[in-house]
Amino acid sequence: MFVAEGGSRFLTRTLTAFGYRRDQLGADLRRRLLTWGIMHRYSNFTWRLRRLPERRRAVAIYGPTSSGKTALSLDVCEAASERGLRPVVLNADSRQVYAGMDIGTSKIKPSEMRGFEHRLLDVAEPSSKLSLEAYAQMARDELASLAASEDALPVLVGGTGVYIQSVLDGWDLTGTGTLRRSLERDFPRSDVKGAYQVLARLAPGVARRVHPSNYEAILNALVRRMAGEASNEMATPFAFAVYGVDRGEAQTDRRIQTTLDAQLRDGLLEEIAELDRRYRLVEQARRPGRRRNVASQTHGYREFVRVAASAGKAIAELDGADLAAARAEALGHIWAYSRRQRSWFRKLGASRVDHRSAVKIIVSRLQ
Repeated sequence: MFVAEGGSRFLTRTLTAFGYRRDQLGADLRRRLLTWGIMHRYSNFTWRLRRLPERRRAVAIYGPTSSGKTALSLDVCEAASERGLRPVVLNADSRQVYAGMDIGTSKIKPSEMRGFEHRLLDVAEPSSKLSLEAYAQMARDELASLAASEDALPVLVGGTGVYIQSVLDGWDLTGTGTLRRSLERDFPRSDVKGAYQVLARLAPGVARRVHPSNYEAILNALVRRMAGEASNEMATPFAFAVYGVDRGEAQTDRRIQTTLDAQLRDGLLEEIAELDRRYRLVEQARRPGRRRNVASQTHGYREFVRVAASAGKAIAELDGADLAAARAEALGHIWAYSRRQRSWFRKLGASRVDHRSAVKIIVSRLQ
């Protein structure tokens, strides 16, 4: 069990995932903490637990790119359905929210959903970035809707750690969009170093957990810090048990390569060409400083757009050498991104599970 430090909500999440009901935690946890000799550290914690409303259980599945999250989520849905529950999958991938970005994001097809409802897919156009504020609000709305149905089981699935965390902790980021846009003007992507230096001064501990080149993560952290973290969390109607799918670095790298090659066979270039036709991606790439389409900032898309712009060609005109260069560049970027994704296991307090036993473990804890 890998549990993130830093707050009672992680301890609560961990204990409920192991079968404790919240109405049991007060007395039972007090006895155990007394036994462990640390009751004094949590004297107020058990008091708060007795007064928290009972929350229904839900499942969150997190993991790096190509780790097998989708397949596992569908197997969990099958098993939960057999127990009389109505699983509903909520997307937590920051690129699968965009319409038209299907092959390159490994977005599930309707024919692959096994009849289970999937939400928070295709909710935005890539011409404009969906803010974390907007996603968090959409997720809260979906959870509120599911809470009204007694048999609904939310299954949150994705590889965007900040999306998962925003749902688990009930982030209310209302009104932070203006602050983020201001930060984007003050610190464009070309000045990611300056943004990181500001974060390091404001919140050194947070900065140590963020990669100095991860522009999105740095801005998200700055927004949270400047907006006031303590006042921006709301109670969620579900208690999520978080499971991490981790196949190890070497196997994940091999699976990423296999996935990218399959995407190219399945029409990734045609998908990029269609996005270029609609949004003029290559033309945008030739004009530095212009606001970029989300596709032009997404690994697996951006590299082919960049090569086409550099070579003065359309996507359909890329030759074998061009494609090989773009593929190699994309692999390097996706491999690096998957390592950053793996750093979120501890932050999310995720139990790392093995595919062979994951479904049985996850569903058994729903009782």
